[in-house]
Amino acid sequence: MACPLPMEPAPALYVSDGYRVRLAPGVLAKALRLARVRAPLETGGLLLGAVVDGEAHVLAVTSPGRRAVRGRVGFEADRVRDNRLLGRVHPRLRYLGDWHTHPGGPARLSRTDEASVRECLGPDRPEVLHLLLSGPSAMQGHVVASVFTAVRGEAAIRRMEPAE
Repeated sequence: MACPLPMEPAPALYVSDGYRVRLAPGVLAKALRLARVRAPLETGGLLLGAVVDGEAHVLAVTSPGRRAVRGRVGFEADRVRDNRLLGRVHPRLRYLGDWHTHPGGPARLSRTDEASVRECLGPDRPEVLHLLLSGPSAMQGHVVASVFTAVRGEAAIRRMEPAE
């Protein structure tokens, strides 16, 4: 299940079979601001944070970078810029996953999205998060935030549920 974008100051908590993800206050709001700037084109960036006691804490999202490729039904990140940025923030923040948008599209990952998420898995990265924002083509009004997690060795990418 996806949930309407919360705007409260408390961290948003998502869960799935023992996996827990907290989105810090302001993370969803910043992603939505970035989404609206590029709408109706898809956009995205990195999810940065820390893992504390087995719980992922998303503390920041990044913008897409100047060389990112945006389209109505696709987004390609500026990975050169992303890797430079990761080098600057590590070890204070670590890469937890990516985020992107579906303006005017569904609140589910496409096959291309799923393949991209799986490509991020590796021996040093057994779990990866993905935040998807979907809504009207202008990304105004009812926008839905969906959090997914991929785990190395598991066939399916999990949709996490917002905790009450």
